[in-house]
Amino acid sequence: LSAILFGALMVSSTGTFVSCKDYDDDIDNINKELTDIKATIASLDAAIKAGKSISSYTAVANGYELTFTDGSKITISNGKDGAQGEQGLQGIQGPQGPAGSSIVPKFKVDADSYWMVSVDEGATYEYVLNEAGEKIKATGANASADDIADVVGNLIFVDEDGYINIGDYKTSFKYNANIPSMIYNEKDQTMKVTVDGKEYTLLMEGSAFNGLQTIVYRKQYKDDYDDIVYAYLLKYKDKEGNADKDVLFASVPAKAEFKVYPETFSLSDAEFYFSDTYKTRAAVPALSYVEKSASLENGILSVSMRPQNMVSGTNYKTSLDVKMYNQYVSASDYFNVQVATVYSENIHAYRIFPGQEIDPRQIRSTVETANFWEPADKFNYAEQFNLNDSVNAAVLIDDEVMSLAETNIEYTQSFKLIDQDMEITFGDQTIKTRQGIFEVKDGILAVKEAYQSSAINEYAGVEVTTTVKSQVEGVDDYVFKNTIFVKAVRPEKEINYGTVDLIPNAGTLALDYNATKTQIISLNVRKFESEVGGRDVVAGDNFSNMNYLLPLYAYNEETKRYERVSVTDGVAAMAPTNSDKVTIAEGDILLYYRNGGINADKDSLFLMVGKKAKLPKTTLYVYPYAQVTGESYSASPWGGTLGKNGMPYAVWNNYDAKYFALTLTDVSVIRNFNAVVRDEYKAQTIIGVWNEAKTTYELKSSDFQSMYTIIPADAKAVFDLDWDKQNEYVKDHKDQITVTEGANNSFTIAFSPRLDAAQIKEVKVDIYDTAKDKDNFFRTDTWAVRSPLQAWAGTANLGKYYDPTLAKNTKVDPFSLAKNADKTKSVWKDLVLKDYIDQKVISFNVVNGEFDKLANEATLYRTEAKSKGLIFSVPENCGWTIDETTGELTCDEDPTGTIYNKTITVTVSYVHDFGASSFDFTIEVIRDVKP
Repeated sequence: LSAILFGALMVSSTGTFVSCKDYDDDIDNINKELTDIKATIASLDAAIKAGKSISSYTAVANGYELTFTDGSKITISNGKDGAQGEQGLQGIQGPQGPAGSSIVPKFKVDADSYWMVSVDEGATYEYVLNEAGEKIKATGANASADDIADVVGNLIFVDEDGYINIGDYKTSFKYNANIPSMIYNEKDQTMKVTVDGKEYTLLMEGSAFNGLQTIVYRKQYKDDYDDIVYAYLLKYKDKEGNADKDVLFASVPAKAEFKVYPETFSLSDAEFYFSDTYKTRAAVPALSYVEKSASLENGILSVSMRPQNMVSGTNYKTSLDVKMYNQYVSASDYFNVQVATVYSENIHAYRIFPGQEIDPRQIRSTVETANFWEPADKFNYAEQFNLNDSVNAAVLIDDEVMSLAETNIEYTQSFKLIDQDMEITFGDQTIKTRQGIFEVKDGILAVKEAYQSSAINEYAGVEVTTTVKSQVEGVDDYVFKNTIFVKAVRPEKEINYGTVDLIPNAGTLALDYNATKTQIISLNVRKFESEVGGRDVVAGDNFSNMNYLLPLYAYNEETKRYERVSVTDGVAAMAPTNSDKVTIAEGDILLYYRNGGINADKDSLFLMVGKKAKLPKTTLYVYPYAQVTGESYSASPWGGTLGKNGMPYAVWNNYDAKYFALTLTDVSVIRNFNAVVRDEYKAQTIIGVWNEAKTTYELKSSDFQSMYTIIPADAKAVFDLDWDKQNEYVKDHKDQITVTEGANNSFTIAFSPRLDAAQIKEVKVDIYDTAKDKDNFFRTDTWAVRSPLQAWAGTANLGKYYDPTLAKNTKVDPFSLAKNADKTKSVWKDLVLKDYIDQKVISFNVVNGEFDKLANEATLYRTEAKSKGLIFSVPENCGWTIDETTGELTCDEDPTGTIYNKTITVTVSYVHDFGASSFDFTIEVIRDVKP
């Protein structure tokens, strides 16, 4: 047998002070190390579960690298790069090497079966010594399973204090417990890696190891200080209060859980031990495994342990050793165990009520008075009552209740009727017991056959004797008595539960919001009355005053509760009233049942939705209780109740012993707000406003309220110009843009004549429902901004102009080509610039060859100095110039050559307050005689 263990030898250093930065760095390093540890554990766990085997391992700086047969690798790091880090293996002088390098001690057994170790790759060996300086001998290969020392004799591990242990012996080699360690066991062909105090056993290639690869203790608390596995000592308290004289009579074993791998294995092939429990010296603290206590479920192993020679309140550390198939031993990480004292007075009998947890309060030990807070058990007078299933015993530990059945402590309970003619007080009544009608046999209570029905509503008093068996020879059992009372009753009908869905007579329950009036939805009352089992269940015997307004609830998935939707608690009883005469509060939603009295055809059922009520799509439940008029309390008109988890059952059918929940499915009251641009504004373009006489103009919008249709009709829209949403030109000139908000949420946008409509391009207007609030935001609409003038119409090129004498500085009037007494023959007969109210702002007069202007065009559209009106231009360097105001062309170049032919583009622009409206035409000038 040989073994290899590694540990990092790091050079440590100290300083005289630490700066804030150093402290922060330390914290960062600690956090990083914790993260690295978690990552290493996750990698090891994954490798084990994947069934990987190690093909080789290699020393690297600050640790080891494991290589698996599938080619994957894991690095087990045990320190930090550089000169400063944790100190590793101690107790032996290692060879010189660079800081951070790994030492590899090799263990072997000599000819006399004594352990030896080498730290120079086997060049030299020294004997391994225990704490007493003695050589450690390996145990035999054929050790008996009954010889507990031999069972774990060759188990090599690093204990909780960092010492390397071989079986029961602690060597003198101390390893830093903060650093991961690795042990190679050649006998089992396993590599045991210890990280953060937890062991992980990996298989070497070809290993036949068939033990547990992982046994990790499952903590009960985050804080190690509170993470303690408790065993309890049950004692009789000394009458004089001397704790040293308390008498032990039983104990409750401690129970611990472990995460194991493989997740399933044969418990019958496993043996369980606890570290140090196999030492046989007298009065040594020990733990012994409770036989057959081990259980395994979903990879979680649970075992119980019984303490021996442990001092109450003292903390002990131990680990679980598991031997599989009498050959392979694995150990868990260390965990804390304590014993605590519990006295006999903390053991109580308790009542068992179906569906309820154990009540830590005991049954009273006297028969003088019945417990007013404990309901008496009851049973069918013609049948039997099993007392054995109705009473049990438990121990109360720090307000936590543990059934004696869970403690492995033997106990019995016996039952007999209390004495005849004993006085018992029930509330304000004192009675004398008459037990002759009852009998108890083998824990079964019954009414004697004669005159059985005379026992209805009579109480049987039963004395319960609990005997807790002592586990200590010579110490008495703990015996105590209690009394319970069981009532013989007439058998009850089995209560059933059902649901009736209330449906509308027409349409659906998806309703539109209405802010002005209550909405009344007629429901199918005949279906309702039939499905709850009959009209008389809800209408009585034609009682016309049985009319109700019942509140409605909905289930909240987040809170897991039924929560009220209605604003009020309804009305438990009211005079018959037509639904249109019933007044409900604003925002309220109620169910209204109208009783037709003798005339069943007048029975009605309505969903009443008050004005301004809103409700997202949900299922409504009719609540069983409503307010009693003029009183401070509520009543259940139909005898309903609240069931499990507060489920409302509105109707009780006494004939069929059945509760009914009333539901309204897919109910919604949605405010379907909308803002629709009216047809006359569907182009969504702002072109300005003229006065009625058409003598003034302003580039501004109409009132946005007038440009939209708001839905629903009673809704109000609020408009806003968010500057952050506008283009850069609008943002830069917002001081030239006026937003006016007035009465009834009127909203207009006006633009200064100094702005160019073509650069404004558009504005984005936000629309809100009712108020300008982020929760009420509805939509952003884009409105184009245009100048008041339409595009030029009737434009055309002027064609060819011939002049055989054309020379430099020759002037040409282009408009003469468009001049013609016969208007129908002029190319510019339809040339016109109109505004958006169809006025001819500029038009061409073909008779005199001039442009005519609207009489008040200057006051309408040219109020700014920049607005020059009609101007003409040609491209630069085209060889010709043009008079800006008359449009006369001048030849600036020498038209030499045999033939001169040039096409000139002329731009006609009408420059107004909000930009320029332009068009181009061409004229072809030719130095030649007109053909």
